[in-house]
Amino acid sequence: MDITFLLYLTLTNLFIFTVNILNWAKEKNLQQVDQLITSISVCNLAEQMLKFIKLLNIFLSNLMLKRVHSVLWYVVISCNLWFSTFLCVYFCLKIVNVKQALYIRLQRNFYKILPWIFLSSIMGSVLMSAPFILKCSETSSNSTVDSPDITMERSLRLINFCFYRDLAFLIFLLIPMLIFSTSAFAIITSLFKHINQVQQNLGGSRGPNMKAHVQASRTVTVFLITYIIIFLILTARLISPAATWSHALYPFFTISKAVSCWSLIKGNRNLDKALSNILSGLHCVKSNNMEESL
Repeated sequence: MDITFLLYLTLTNLFIFTVNILNWAKEKNLQQVDQLITSISVCNLAEQMLKFIKLLNIFLSNLMLKRVHSVLWYVVISCNLWFSTFLCVYFCLKIVNVKQALYIRLQRNFYKILPWIFLSSIMGSVLMSAPFILKCSETSSNSTVDSPDITMERSLRLINFCFYRDLAFLIFLLIPMLIFSTSAFAIITSLFKHINQVQQNLGGSRGPNMKAHVQASRTVTVFLITYIIIFLILTARLISPAATWSHALYPFFTISKAVSCWSLIKGNRNLDKALSNILSGLHCVKSNNMEESL
């Protein structure tokens, strides 16, 4: 199952990345939503690569490389969560109308701050993940020649350091979770209001706007479920590394991750069109082969 989903997620995100890069090379421009989706696909590809390395135990026999692998995993997860949060915020700004000065200003200037969003998300994730280079379960290499009191003091310092490190990282991830949840709630609430208006007034919009609204709601809902699960997994890993119950959440996380990637493709016009063209081409090739065999 792990191999199957690893291949599926790798191919799916490679497809998203390739299509958007080709569109960028062709049009010399990439829309804001496509930039966010591409950044998410890059994070997903990096995550699958780290899983592949761990699965085959490549380079992880070296202790320092194992630590670096752990840090990179936290960086990728953090960046992914922040990029997904801003994708949800983007949908919210496009769909939900709020007559508030700051909100309107954000709607108009989101494209200007997007590069800073990417930079701050990456820098913040690296900064908050770097302390994980130090493993709490490991003691100092010269602890055998130190007195018991010194060894105990160092152990206490290490425990305190790791506690505050883990707490800071969880708070850092809790911020985008709250932003994501608020934006998703606003989008879904707006959808239900829109549906009620359509039901009460047959002249209401049932066209592309409604379809886009529904698809955005589905996408953010799947993403919200995905990142609630990963937040629970991270919380369990950081608070109690020996806890085994968190492993039961991994299949749900993998499935929701797969669904979220599919939702990104079906909810984006360029990606959905590219996928349809590929499937149509494969169908034509299959039909031609069948005709030749007859």
